[in-house]
Amino acid sequence: MKIGIDACTWVNRRGYGRFTRGLVQAMVNACPQHDFTLVVDSTMARDASFPARTHLHVVQTSERQATAASADGSRRPADLLRMGRAIGALDVDVFLFPTSFSYVPVFGRTPVVTVFHDATAEMHPALIFPRAVPRLLWTIKSHLARRQSRRIVTVSENARAQIAHVFGMPVGEIDVVSEGADPIFQPVSDSAAEATNVRAQYGLPSEGALLLYVGGLSPHKNIDGLLRAVAALPPSLSPWHLAIVGDVANDTFLTCAHALQAQARAPGLAGRVTFTGFVPDDQLAALYRASTVLVLPSFSEGFGLPVLEAMACGVPVAVSNRFSLPEIVGDAGVLFDPDSAPDMTQALSRVLGNEDLRAMMRAKGLQRADAYSWRRGAERMAQLLERVVAPSGAAA
Repeated sequence: MKIGIDACTWVNRRGYGRFTRGLVQAMVNACPQHDFTLVVDSTMARDASFPARTHLHVVQTSERQATAASADGSRRPADLLRMGRAIGALDVDVFLFPTSFSYVPVFGRTPVVTVFHDATAEMHPALIFPRAVPRLLWTIKSHLARRQSRRIVTVSENARAQIAHVFGMPVGEIDVVSEGADPIFQPVSDSAAEATNVRAQYGLPSEGALLLYVGGLSPHKNIDGLLRAVAALPPSLSPWHLAIVGDVANDTFLTCAHALQAQARAPGLAGRVTFTGFVPDDQLAALYRASTVLVLPSFSEGFGLPVLEAMACGVPVAVSNRFSLPEIVGDAGVLFDPDSAPDMTQALSRVLGNEDLRAMMRAKGLQRADAYSWRRGAERMAQLLERVVAPSGAAA
């Protein structure tokens, strides 16, 4: 089977990019019987490296497509036309968009499959788009993607139910391809020395509890609620510090970075919060392992990959009780109401103040993380694409 894949989000530093890279690499490794063509714009072809055994099809565009599709941007019609025509002209049996974020209408008869990671933009539009025009363009793009796609895919059972409800679709028309943690995210033997080094590298205290947030700095991530919650942690707890890992300067999504940095300078927080900026995966794995607990307070998540990565590293997790997060965590983490800073404070106090609980969470988290892998997701996606192609008579 000849598979075309949109790789325009390959260098994206958030969930869309991680999903695209993880899934494509796993598909290439797990499915040597298939042929893969990655479609990228001309700017990305210069700046990224791609897996061996893939073909690269470069489309000349006036700007990087993943940036143009950002929360406050719009792609130029000429670029959309070039991308859509180029994809339609490919010699492939099926074409996959790993995220609806970078979808373009495809001109031709090639069957299309699109991944909708969640319906957050539809449920919380004001938290995703700063202006009405990008919001409208997203709505149109999403509608066209649903109409053109032979199958809709998402990343969790909760996201599946959410998408079915928001878009009025039968649940049976949506497939689930879950995510996985990269092998770099695992426990190591010399964790104490590693923790000392990585804490020093990012200007974090050498001792005391380290709370970690990993993800975007968008409004729906609820980091302002996290800051209110940690400010109220009881003085009886051991000294703590919060590290917020996320792209401060170059995020293509709506960001609250400056407001959050100002909030972190308030009494009770000043000197206890560090914004690390973007952290590459090898150092991110070390930061996970150096942490006492990962906190994900989001109002909405389609999957919540940082939670899986943290559990794979043996780190306790405390997460929002909304949408996909309880599904991914199972009984391995502590849940809280993201709308209630006191509830979040209580949950964090419980984890920070109980070493036996943390030990149990570490063990359960490692077991839970083993239930997910990119290889399983890749095999599931390949089977789905084969079913899409089979009715047309193409060889799988």
